[in-house]
Parts: sequence; C-alpha cells; structure tokens
Amino acid sequence: MQKIILKNFGAIQNAEIEIKKWLILIGEQASGKSTVAKLIYFFKSLKDDLFQDLYKNTQKSVTILQNDWTIIIRTQFYNFFGYTNLASNFLIRFYYSLEKEKYIELTVDKNNKLLVAFSPLFFNESFELAYEQNKQWLSNGLVIKDAATQLTYAQNKNQYTQNLAILINELFEIVHTDALFVIAGRNATVSYSELFEKYLFADVQRRLEDNRKKKVVRKEQTIDELLMLKFIEKVVKMKAIFKKFGAFEAIIVQEAENEAQMAVLQMVKNRIQEILKGNYTIDNGDEKIILNNDAKDKIRLSNASSGQQEVIRLLQDIFITMLDQEKVLRILEEPEAHLFPIAQKQLIELLVLMMNQNVDNQLIITTHSPYILTVFNNLLFAKRVVDKNALVSKEVERVIAKNLWLNLEDFSAYSLGSYSDDENWNYCESIVDIQTQLIDQNYLDEVSDMLGSDFQALYAIHSKTFIRK
Repeated sequence: MQKIILKNFGAIQNAEIEIKKWLILIGEQASGKSTVAKLIYFFKSLKDDLFQDLYKNTQKSVTILQNDWTIIIRTQFYNFFGYTNLASNFLIRFYYSLEKEKYIELTVDKNNKLLVAFSPLFFNESFELAYEQNKQWLSNGLVIKDAATQLTYAQNKNQYTQNLAILINELFEIVHTDALFVIAGRNATVSYSELFEKYLFADVQRRLEDNRKKKVVRKEQTIDELLMLKFIEKVVKMKAIFKKFGAFEAIIVQEAENEAQMAVLQMVKNRIQEILKGNYTIDNGDEKIILNNDAKDKIRLSNASSGQQEVIRLLQDIFITMLDQEKVLRILEEPEAHLFPIAQKQLIELLVLMMNQNVDNQLIITTHSPYILTVFNNLLFAKRVVDKNALVSKEVERVIAKNLWLNLEDFSAYSLGSYSDDENWNYCESIVDIQTQLIDQNYLDEVSDMLGSDFQALYAIHSKTFIRK
C-alpha cells in the first residue's frame, strides 16, 4: 500500500492519507484536496524523469545515481511548486510501499533549500543487482568491434530498454502504463477553436520553459500549466481517434477484439449516450452531439451545455481506456462539474467499470458532491451484503451489477479542512466508518443537517406567530 504524509505544506496542516486503488478526497474550497492530488501525481510521475536519466547515463554507480536523482527531484519540485520560500517549513513523505518502508522524503534546511532523502531500503539489493547486470550487459556491447555483432547488439538494445523500464517500475512499485491528471475546467478543450487550442498549447509550453530557465529563488508554481499541457496532449490523441472513425459505434465495430469486448463497449456507449443526452460524432474535425437519434437534429459541441462540454473528455477517455485495456492511473478533479445528480451517478459507475477492468488500475478523486459519496457507498454496500450472505448475490446483482462492486480493503476516503463545529474534528481524517464499513453517514448528511437545523429554527420562530394570535 502507498501513503502520503504531509505537514505544513500550503493549506495542509497535518495529514496522513492511505492511497489505495480508490481514494476519495472531500473538503471545502482551499482545504488542500487539489494540493494532495497534485503531490501524488508528482511522486508517481517521477519515475518517468528518472528513467530518462537512467537510460541516458548507463554507467553510473548506484551511489552516483542516488545523488543525481536527488538533484532531479529537487529541480522538478521547484518547477512544479515554486521555490520553497513560498511555503513554510514542511515535511512531505511519500511511501511507494508502506510494507517495504520504501519512501522519498522532502524537507527544507535552515536556508530553505529543499532536501531529498531516500529511505534506507529504497535502493534494495535486488535493484542494485539487476541494475549492475544491465549496466554490464550494455558495457560489453560498447566494446564490440565486429559489425555483425554490433548489429545484433543494436537490435537487442530494445530489450535492454524494456528491462530498464521494468526495473524502474519495480523500484517505484508502479505498474500502470498510462497516468493522467484530469484537470478541472475540462471544457477549455471544447469551447474554443483548434487554432486557439494550438496557441494555448504553445503558450503553456513557453511558460513552462521560461520557468525552467529562471534561477531557483525566482521559480514560480507551474504544476497547473504542466497538467494542462499533459491533458491537452491526451485530448489531441483522443480526438485523432474519433476523427478517424467518426463515432463510438464505428470504433466498436472495427476495433473490438471479440464479442465479449464488443458487448461491454456497447454497454459503455449506451451509458455515454444517456449522460450526453445524445450521440457524439466528429465530422471534418467538427465535434457535434446528435439529439434524438436524428442526424438532422444536432448541435456543435462548442454550443452544447456546460455539463456536456465538461464530461465529454472524461467519457472519451473511459471508452478508449476500456478499448485498449491499459493499466491506468487517473487523478480526477471534480467529476461532478455541471452534471445533474443522475448523470453524476452514471459517470461514477462508468469510472468504476473502467477501474475494475484491471486490478492495477487506480482512481483518485477530489469532490464536493455528496451524491458521488453516496454512489460509492452503495457500491461498497453491495459487496458487503454479498460477503455477509452469498445466497443473495443474484438479488444484489439485479440492483447493482457485479462488475461495479467495490472491496472496502481497496477503498480509502478522507475529509480535509475544518468546516465542522465538532471539537474532535481533525484537519484530515478518514471518513470510512470501521463498524459499518461504509462512508460515515455524518459526512453524507453534514450539510443537510446544517440546513435542517436552520429550517427548524425558522419554523420555531414561525410557530410563535400563531401562538401569539
């Protein structure tokens, strides 16, 4: 299991959060939800930067490797979150494996210089042995003079690269092949023309490059720009697929590997139609929603509702991920944006379907929506009911499909912030009730209770009016 510990970083006072297959973060605005999500992305994406260093510099010892990686991590942190003077004295520890005591810890010294520390067991013996073997293999190839043997070596270098990728994935305890932070404000990739999108992409790239060139003390936080850049890159790839095929149905017909996958994708497509209230299509680069199954009754996506614009990129990603059957990490900000509660339910169920496709998939959500918490609660409860009595499995399946059930041991949810009058309320606490094995009802009903209390107070005043008469 993975875990992040935070002290005095941004809005976050003190937090310990277990990162399981499912992680839900709730809290008021400026409570630190997005900061936690971005830090998780930062630590999980480090392996890509460090792999590049490993590949380019194949002759380093493990000691030199550790020193160089310290510099890379420090630089990336400055680029992502700005100079540490902008934050108070803090501690961040990210456990890639809590059981193996494998973590990276970030702190600052008295001069506000970022300090990077690897846990004693991070570079274990198995990594060192495998790394040295790969390094020796490559070294032997470098001194070969025979042309035929050199050719063989060049062909085998692809295998070396694959071995290196496996090695670093095992080091960081990460198995997903596709990581994406799905930003809030997703409609930015819909509302404007492709020309504007290109200008935006170029502008974000320029700002990131300018920040990289700045001296450390002048570096600004650019994590939002980086995430926007990555998200736009993903959208461009998804749109290219739909430009080729035109619609979800054509992709299913031509790309599904077998009847079973075709059936699942058809079901996903139908749910997507329900959420969009129409059929998505793209023709000559023009994205549209066809209404009422009538090709003449359609609207450009750029003129569609804010809910349709916000959700379309999520729906495309879900569909393509399930088509390609990739191992994915998705960090998703406010999936409920501009969606009616029923559509929120349908979207969460599609996300769960995607995540349950592979045991190694992982989903992290930040949300303000009690409806989303309730949907997850029902999916947890469905599994718990069957665990208590296997004989009712078929009955439960008629209410909630089996491929949507959630295991509690794979699920974590936390509340951040101080928006309760309860004296025992902690800044960061798990909202999963140990006894019921569900999300604590107090968190589902917190706002409703507050509104209900106000109503009761008003009603008491109203009642006095009739008593006086």
